[in-house]
Amino acid sequence: MEADKVTVAGSGDLAYSTGTYQMSVPDDSGKSITDHGKYVAVWKKQADGNWKVAVDIWNTDLPLPAPPDKR
Repeated sequence: MEADKVTVAGSGDLAYSTGTYQMSVPDDSGKSITDHGKYVAVWKKQADGNWKVAVDIWNTDLPLPAPPDKR
């Protein structure tokens, strides 16, 4: 993932990041499939000062597969 923008809320305990991602995963035959798209992540500051992702939303830039034939 590559963050294009990170914004921290005025309260200091919430932040969000937006950016792009690219990942490769094997399909059922073992062949690698590469996906890429955009994401938004909402971060919450923990009591110990560390940040953890509370919400992660993403969508692919790849086209949707063709619908099945209606017969």
